[in-house]
Amino acid sequence: MILRLRRFFVAFGRTARAVYTDAMTNAMAATARIARVLTGCGRRTFASVRGDVIHVTNPATGAVVARVSADDDMSVARKFVEASRAQRKWASTPASDRAACLRRYAQSLKDNANDLASEITTEMGKPRTQAKAEVLAAARRVEAIVDIAVSENLAFARDASPGETQADSVRHASRRLEERVELEPVGVVAHISAWNYPHLLAAGVAASALVTGNAVLHKPSEKTPAAGARVESMLSEAGVPKGVFQTCQGGPSVGASLIELRGLGAIAFTGSAETGANIARGAVRDVARAGAPKTVLELGGNDAAYVRRDASLDSAAASIASGAFENAGQGCCAIERVYVHRDVAAPFVEKLVDAARIWHSKTGDPTDAGVALGPLVDVAAARRVAAQVTEAIDLGAEMVYQGTMMSPGNHAYQGAYYPVTIVGGAALRGAPRAFALTREETFGPALAVVVVDDDEEAVESMNDTKYGLTASVFSRDEGIAVSLLRRLRVGTGYVNACNVVSPRLPWGGRGASGFGVSLGKEGILSFLNSKSLYVRG
Repeated sequence: MILRLRRFFVAFGRTARAVYTDAMTNAMAATARIARVLTGCGRRTFASVRGDVIHVTNPATGAVVARVSADDDMSVARKFVEASRAQRKWASTPASDRAACLRRYAQSLKDNANDLASEITTEMGKPRTQAKAEVLAAARRVEAIVDIAVSENLAFARDASPGETQADSVRHASRRLEERVELEPVGVVAHISAWNYPHLLAAGVAASALVTGNAVLHKPSEKTPAAGARVESMLSEAGVPKGVFQTCQGGPSVGASLIELRGLGAIAFTGSAETGANIARGAVRDVARAGAPKTVLELGGNDAAYVRRDASLDSAAASIASGAFENAGQGCCAIERVYVHRDVAAPFVEKLVDAARIWHSKTGDPTDAGVALGPLVDVAAARRVAAQVTEAIDLGAEMVYQGTMMSPGNHAYQGAYYPVTIVGGAALRGAPRAFALTREETFGPALAVVVVDDDEEAVESMNDTKYGLTASVFSRDEGIAVSLLRRLRVGTGYVNACNVVSPRLPWGGRGASGFGVSLGKEGILSFLNSKSLYVRG
């Protein structure tokens, strides 16, 4: 087995053989069958907005599971007026009361984790165990953000008595002049969220914006409207006053209505680079109209990992497989490209294939406890991944491993499922920009593996992307790993890890991965404006 793997990576001048024990022809036939299945599903969208109603479809079964009323321009405008009024009172609420509301919200997430996880699984297909883990992570995120805001004196009431000075606001004082910086909430925050982590994403913005005295208009993805509605109801039950946090349901037109509101204090968006670019252009145009809102854009990535020759191959393979295939690869920081040093390429890929087989063996009905890989969010997503893989093979890449298409559990429906896939070969190394698989965000369980000769080639290859969200280096030498990460154009770097997002650290990207940050102290400051005061005694 090792000998065949070595030949695969050394013989760049001739066609390489597949790493896994099944023949290459069988893998190609499997890809063709998958393409036929996906094509046969037609152009049906799993969450469609028809008139003023959102139709939500379970991606594991194809059944319509919900019909939700969508907002329109008028209702969005009305909610904005209500939020603006409510925000002024909320900002003057004692900081301790705001923090207490959010801590009750965090507790509600914990108490209702099972029910909330079931809703996530039904709406977007995430396996139940991963969905519950998301909800509990959302609770921890809220608690951490509130703790940071309180400890760093970022949460305060706007009804300070005359002459009272904000804590830690004095930057310099002389006998005649005192220099201060005070912080104040931006006002109303428009949050346009994504479907892949509906509660986790909502929790970060809600906690950061609300604890600092802002109001929020939250537009969940049209694919997860029930999760979005639950966020509002739980915050209301936790004591957040009416109007302070409101849900705006709908598709892209509702998102457009939100960002076109004049007088927004901030926009927080998680989604595609194309939509993010449109939001950024709109924000710039607003400078001439009513002032540009602060903008935080998290636009995804094409994240890479590098396995050095001194890496622990077992742990690297397990970590990378988890980072690539968890949530069916539908994460902004999912590993999509792996660069491995030539000296360890053969044994590493053998271990990576073994890890991929384990993930594939756990494909099935996402409501089952033992399932780790469920469907993608909709047929369109599965077809997009299939198209990238097919293109890569057509352009000369080699199929290293691909699981077979399965009928999960008793479901005959297969439309939104896509099997774990690993693609490699010399072609990916020679012309990476030619392949959508290594150039664009895949957002599915497909992974590209490329052999490199040294650290320099790895850094150059990892930086050869328009994205810049995260990157990982696997090495036993922490110093070298950190020095390599410092040379990469990314917002977050990992040593011997991947796909970790702490609420205590800022989260943001470079290039097409967006700008601005969420989480951590820096993320909380995204929802505050600074005001300089010069006070002469």
